[in-house]
Amino acid sequence: MVFSPLLVAALLPIAARAANDWSKPCFGECNWDITSGTGSGTVRIVGPQAAVSDITPAAGWMIMDCDPNTADQDIRLVCQDPTKGCDHIYQNSAAGTLVRLPKDCGSTPFALVTREWVHQDQSIPASKRSKIVRRDGSQPVVKGMSLVTSFDDPGVQPNGNVSLFLMGSSIPGAAGNFTVEPPTGASATKRGLSSWIDDSLGKLAQIHEDFSLGKFNKTLSKQSPIDFDKDFTLFDKKIDCPQQGNIPGFTGEAKVDLNGKVQGNTNYGVAAIGSIIPPELDDFGLFVDLDATITGTLGIGANITGSISSGQIPLFSIGIPELDFPKILAIGPTFSVNAEATASLDANVDMDVDLAYTVSGMQLFFPPGANSNAGTYTPGDSNVKLSVSPNVTTHGQIAAHLIPEISFGLSALGGKTQATINLNLDADAALDLSLTAAAEASTSTSGNDAGASVGGCVDITSGLNVNAGANADFFSIKKDTSVSLFKKDFDLFKKCFGSSTARRAYTGRAAHARLARADGLSCPTSALGTAESVVDETVSGSSLV
Repeated sequence: MVFSPLLVAALLPIAARAANDWSKPCFGECNWDITSGTGSGTVRIVGPQAAVSDITPAAGWMIMDCDPNTADQDIRLVCQDPTKGCDHIYQNSAAGTLVRLPKDCGSTPFALVTREWVHQDQSIPASKRSKIVRRDGSQPVVKGMSLVTSFDDPGVQPNGNVSLFLMGSSIPGAAGNFTVEPPTGASATKRGLSSWIDDSLGKLAQIHEDFSLGKFNKTLSKQSPIDFDKDFTLFDKKIDCPQQGNIPGFTGEAKVDLNGKVQGNTNYGVAAIGSIIPPELDDFGLFVDLDATITGTLGIGANITGSISSGQIPLFSIGIPELDFPKILAIGPTFSVNAEATASLDANVDMDVDLAYTVSGMQLFFPPGANSNAGTYTPGDSNVKLSVSPNVTTHGQIAAHLIPEISFGLSALGGKTQATINLNLDADAALDLSLTAAAEASTSTSGNDAGASVGGCVDITSGLNVNAGANADFFSIKKDTSVSLFKKDFDLFKKCFGSSTARRAYTGRAAHARLARADGLSCPTSALGTAESVVDETVSGSSLV
């Protein structure tokens, strides 16, 4: 799509004319605003004079028959006041013209005229007749118009291309503070207009921050609170183990529990460039404000051997207020929480690890750009407890994930562009364990050491990884590609002790994914013994920063 520098030069700063001014006709260009309580936004359309017109009272028209809840329809209308420019729509032909509609006509702000004629029904309701201005006293002609919202309707030749520039925010009232000016002159190339996306998102993010600081004498509207608190079992597998020699029969079990809590608030903003005629979205950007606290406790208990994976388990889902420019762009966000666990074990293991993170002022941009702000990331204190069998040689890996996710369903220009953008915050805890056979284990008075009779390595980690992706090719992002926006890992407890044999046996975290691919549980072939404590301490969050 080619943007004319003269066309773009016609744009005034969005801040100067952010509101849809119903007193001025939409001749060639105008704005339309979201005024609902779930968000705010402005779409600006620009085209040749013959391509964009108006059938509102501002252009002298009075509509008599129009369903406010229907998009495509035939209407009756009459020129109420010729001095306001009723004839503007006839510069080329009414058919093929994009027109702005009154608020009480149609379910969309704009429609394409496919046909115009002298209507068979020339009656004018008495309540409307008195509003018609005719100096010569003549009876005005009632016209009929067919309106459609398929902006590439093959049955009509458009009177010119019509560009769009769109900015939106989930904060009601924010649109009045938009301050982005589209590029003009030599900068009004497709590349220059694409940079408008980055500039717009950066300005929107600043507006969101200013709202939060009270600079606009308004309170930031927490439109999208996040609140999740649940205890759940990721997996619980039991098998009957028969007696083997001196090992009595027992019921073996591998169980992973997770108590998870996510609390916070989120707001978002969008920017888009393209055209209504022809219907094309050339570039799009999204950013998310996030303040959240993620806490939880991972509990693991197992006395059987083998590997198991829960797969990703959906735990919770709720809709977030949408942002809708009818037939132009609709954003439908959803907040959900998923969880997942994997384990590869050959020992009697019990572990409890706390997850604790607070994120303040995080701003995530998609596609990723220079505007991204990780905000303030603060790990909390974490209690770490681990008990294992001291009398077997063991190698084990365990990982659990609590994954809050915000998904943005996108539909643009009547479905011409559709995609779902996902932002997920993967909070994880993992154990990597390697111990050699020993007679006993003990815990030191400091709570962070094992007795000399136990040899091996223990590595308990946690982290937060923020990823973005889309379920369809989306401009520079390819389908199902995951893009890392933020990543932070912490060692909660890491120690090697005892014999060098155990140290060499240590597998390391890199082997975790490979081992987790194995599947199936089985009874141990030797006595595992009672689990003994090797780690019991509280890790201060301040020590991890």
